Amino acid sequence: MEEWVNLSKKKFSGYIDLFHGLSEEQQNNFTIKKEHSIRVAETAFSLAEKMHLSDSEKGLAFFIGMFHDIGRFKQLIEFNTFDDSKSVDHADYSVQVLKENNFFGLLEEGQEELVLPAILNHNKRELPKNLSKEELLFSQLIRDADKLDILKVLSDYYSNPRAIANHTLTWEKPSGGAISKEVAKQVLSGVIVSKDKIENQLDIKVMQLSWVYDINFKPSFELVMKNRFLEKIYNSLPKNDKVIEIYRKVKVYAENKFLVS
Repeated sequence: MEEWVNLSKKKFSGYIDLFHGLSEEQQNNFTIKKEHSIRVAETAFSLAEKMHLSDSEKGLAFFIGMFHDIGRFKQLIEFNTFDDSKSVDHADYSVQVLKENNFFGLLEEGQEELVLPAILNHNKRELPKNLSKEELLFSQLIRDADKLDILKVLSDYYSNPRAIANHTLTWEKPSGGAISKEVAKQVLSGVIVSKDKIENQLDIKVMQLSWVYDINFKPSFELVMKNRFLEKIYNSLPKNDKVIEIYRKVKVYAENKFLVS
């Protein structure tokens, strides 16, 4: 297993090393995405262990985590942005890169059919309804691992009063105002906030709180609660009745899922 994991890392790093002549900003962005991918792979593997999956399934979870954002590097070089709305869907691009570079040679027979839908759908608001049981397992697993890492990065950023403004986290949206009516309506209805409803940075944070509705496994909820991700995002919001209501809603949801999952 360790040899297989190391080979996946080697193939991943080898692909990134193909890009030359990067500017300092591009190199920094490459490093951010590379480190994110490694952390997501390790988190996916850890979740698979806690869920008592087989060695083959744990290895596949690691592979999907490692390569779920592999299209980000080509996206940055070709479009000089990580903003999918201004370039391409990075999940679609990741599948394209996987096929073009024959990374599937690392996999066992039949695993490619599980990798493709998991990576293709990892950034979509909802999963397709027609996935098989195995496809659903790995699709949910990568979504959990990806969100857990992003929530950690976000909660650390929000908890640091000296943090330098990061437009990749704030989307260059205005910082003032109030939570948008549609954003509040969606999160209080128990659904993930739509990106197209976002109007300001408060909305972004509420959307991030709403991600709890797309966490799937008990070990994932355990990490959400242990690391106080929701609390840290909440603490960065102005306190009013609507914010308190939203926080109570997502916190109770997470607590209940952790206790009964």
